[in-house]
Amino acid sequence: MVRNNLLSAVILAGGNSSRMKTNKALLMLEGQTILQIIINQLASYFNEILIISNTPEKYLHFKLPVYRDIFLNQGPLAGIHSGLKHMSNPYGFFVACDMPFFSPELALELLSDLTEYQAVVPQKGKYLQPLHAAYRKDCLPQIERVLQEQERPKIISFYELINIKYLDFTQRPAREWDQVFFNVNTPEDYELAKRMKMERFALGSQKRTGC
Repeated sequence: MVRNNLLSAVILAGGNSSRMKTNKALLMLEGQTILQIIINQLASYFNEILIISNTPEKYLHFKLPVYRDIFLNQGPLAGIHSGLKHMSNPYGFFVACDMPFFSPELALELLSDLTEYQAVVPQKGKYLQPLHAAYRKDCLPQIERVLQEQERPKIISFYELINIKYLDFTQRPAREWDQVFFNVNTPEDYELAKRMKMERFALGSQKRTGC
């Protein structure tokens, strides 16, 4: 089991938001930006939270360290690399900035296996969730090798070079996979996210009132 004081959380706020046509991290849900929702959730579990973005000026008001990619124009793997490079702890949970319903409890579950594995990634069938995953700092040499040898490599390009565990979601409720890993990529996704947020709020209110 990994001790909490060895954990960092890294929010990946890169990408061009080409389908959304606006900054996804700063979209509002129930009066808060998606990024603030993620930060609030992480703050209860992690004493170090970093943001990785090549436009750091957009995120300074969140009062968190913001770092650029070291390997420029190399896609999200470069963001993971920068996060691992800059985090002060040996174990990190990485989450995309457009995942408002991510699970910090699942994050801790993923991190708990990093004493034995260099990375723990959720999997369901052929689908992986590399942007809601746990990575150890000692993945850096393998990631750097891939970034140096390939142009805009896929995130999973370094997986075959490390000791990795895939957390199987096959037997878990489909709703958990669909909600936790929901990405706000398009205007339609954003409208759906607003409805999902309202439903979750209503469900929480019912539980608090005992209805």
